[in-house]
Amino acid sequence: MAPELESVLARTRVLVCLGPGGAGKTTTAAALAVAGAISGRRVAVLTVDPAARLKDALELPEEPGRLHPIPLPEGARGRLDAIQLDAKGLFDRLVRRLSPTPALAERVLANPVYRNIAGAFAGSDAYMALEQLLDIVGDPAYELVIVDTPPATHALELFDAPERILALLNSRALEYLEEPARILGVGTSRLARGLLSAVLSGLERITGLPLLRHISALAADFGLVSPAFRTRAESIRALLRATDTAYAMVAAPDPHGADEILAFAGEVHRLGIDVSLVVVNRVLKLGQAASTSPGAPPPGEAREPLEWSATLARNLVACAHDVETLIAGERSVIDALKAGFAQLDGGPARHGSSERPWLELPAIFPAPTSLAGIWKLAQALQADLARSTDAA
Repeated sequence: MAPELESVLARTRVLVCLGPGGAGKTTTAAALAVAGAISGRRVAVLTVDPAARLKDALELPEEPGRLHPIPLPEGARGRLDAIQLDAKGLFDRLVRRLSPTPALAERVLANPVYRNIAGAFAGSDAYMALEQLLDIVGDPAYELVIVDTPPATHALELFDAPERILALLNSRALEYLEEPARILGVGTSRLARGLLSAVLSGLERITGLPLLRHISALAADFGLVSPAFRTRAESIRALLRATDTAYAMVAAPDPHGADEILAFAGEVHRLGIDVSLVVVNRVLKLGQAASTSPGAPPPGEAREPLEWSATLARNLVACAHDVETLIAGERSVIDALKAGFAQLDGGPARHGSSERPWLELPAIFPAPTSLAGIWKLAQALQADLARSTDAA
């Protein structure tokens, strides 16, 4: 394995992959997981991506919410399990697990209001993904947990979600929902409280639905479960800031996306999150086409002499020049990304190193969208294909 990657993984329990859409973050997360398992680790990988690209890449069955074993290349010394988030199913299981009594859990689960909003609890799937992560991390069977996140804009919800849920649970919102008349305050006249109750009852008669009663019942019941959810939210917040939680930024050497990557890195930096590793994906390298093209002879094997016309020769020279131009352009983008990250660093990196490791993964043809392609990308990680920090 590339020494820079091994150095990060050696001190990491949770690795969160961040990055904009189109950079190859999902396949990189899967390849990192496979590479970790090949090297002998027991690895779990969780996808939060609503497009389910990791599910397709790892050929997961249609059973979200469960860890499934992933086949590994021959010679792998570890194991890999993968899970696709099932937000609604997970929330139901948590209610059952955290409720003081089974009867209370069934009351909450049967409430019509709960059934309609549970899947979107805390505003997005981001919080439920963190709940799932907390459960996986609590299983000592896994030495490394890798999290694939949605594209950059939504990934910021991961860091905000615990704060939002704690703000809700620490507020008096549940009390007000349990008895809406409390909104007016204790000192309000009986007449005002009576008028509010009459208005609320009138709304129920007009709609024909006992909505307010369902909301009040859910608030009262969930209030008995909320302390356990609060404890978990505090644990999630601590997990995101733990010294053995690392963050990998996945980028592509695309001049049009460099500004987006640096802008997102700036947002992450302002949240106090250190990026421990940068993976630049799909990097062109000279001589790569011959080594990755189907049917290319093994190194050292004699090649058949080729004959081509002068026109074809000129075209080949032009293509070679274009490839060199693309490679030079990618190097300038990578240099710009390194300069941008250097400007963000106001002090030593999280793990005590003054320099952040950078990995460069080669462009693989065809693109690694299948399990076999993920294996190939992971084997590129296993070989030392990365440029070391000293050589950068």
